[in-house]
Amino acid sequence: MGLRIGGREIRRGTVEQILLKVSEYYTASPVNVAVTVIRGTERGPTLFLTAAIHGDELNGVEIVRQVMTGYTPQQLRGTLICVPVVNRVGFLTHTRYLPGRRDLNRCFPGDPNGNAAARYARILFTEIVGRSRYGIDLHTASLGRTNLAHVRADMSSRGVRRIARAFGTEIIIDSPGMPRTLRAAATAAGVPTILFDAGETFRFQRNMVARGVAGVRGVLAALGMTQDPPKEPRFRVIVKVSEWVRSVKGGIADIVVRPGEILYAGDEIASITNPFGREVSTVRSPLTGLIIGTTTVPMVNPGDAICHVAKLEKTLATVENYCITDSRGKKMLLA
Repeated sequence: MGLRIGGREIRRGTVEQILLKVSEYYTASPVNVAVTVIRGTERGPTLFLTAAIHGDELNGVEIVRQVMTGYTPQQLRGTLICVPVVNRVGFLTHTRYLPGRRDLNRCFPGDPNGNAAARYARILFTEIVGRSRYGIDLHTASLGRTNLAHVRADMSSRGVRRIARAFGTEIIIDSPGMPRTLRAAATAAGVPTILFDAGETFRFQRNMVARGVAGVRGVLAALGMTQDPPKEPRFRVIVKVSEWVRSVKGGIADIVVRPGEILYAGDEIASITNPFGREVSTVRSPLTGLIIGTTTVPMVNPGDAICHVAKLEKTLATVENYCITDSRGKKMLLA
């Protein structure tokens, strides 16, 4: 069966670079998204890799680049569809969004008769997701936050569960995903898709990129698309409950925790002072768990998210076994 993307046929044993037209600027010039397709000489599954749906999330761009330059068709069974920069407009303007502050990752599967973002999403969904059997969508935390490397996946889906485990992160957050996100829409359409989230915006972080590249290679191996040996994580925890701890009052937050740290119920997360130095409040954790994300912005308003904690109960001892005690006396997950 032939594979066509953007009207171009991709033959077995070839690498094709395609400029997929997804929209137009008001100058009538096209908005093209670069797609690289590596089609193996042997039959196998088709996997899509997408990054920078949010134009300021850069780690995934480098992950896709390293993966797509690391294989030839002779080394691959099946097909790898690589889209390093999905949101080209946001990427060029150094912003998360499409024009009008529309979040592309809230527009899938799109609508050919909808607004500009919905039309953009529909073309991507049809041409990329619709040609695939599995998918991996790569992200970082949003602006002003940083995340521990982890996978988000709907573990009720057998296909999703398979590739989520193969990716090899220690932490998997079991959730179906917000409606109209790429991974939720793709999975609902019969294309099991996971999300890898690591690091922060506007940076290439080598350790996070390395984790992502290793994870993609693990999925390729598990699907029988490469001969790479599968790699198991040191441990695996599937998290069903996580919670953002929020500021009660406004002020300047002195955050004393970081991603990868174990937090026990009652532990201090931050002290909040007003700009004149008087302490206003202490933020403490309401639960025991692993910190998977924090804010990087010290100025907070009441209700602002400070720290994202994955709840640990039966798995607490497992995670503690792979921690060190740092100079502050805190248990920290080994990198």
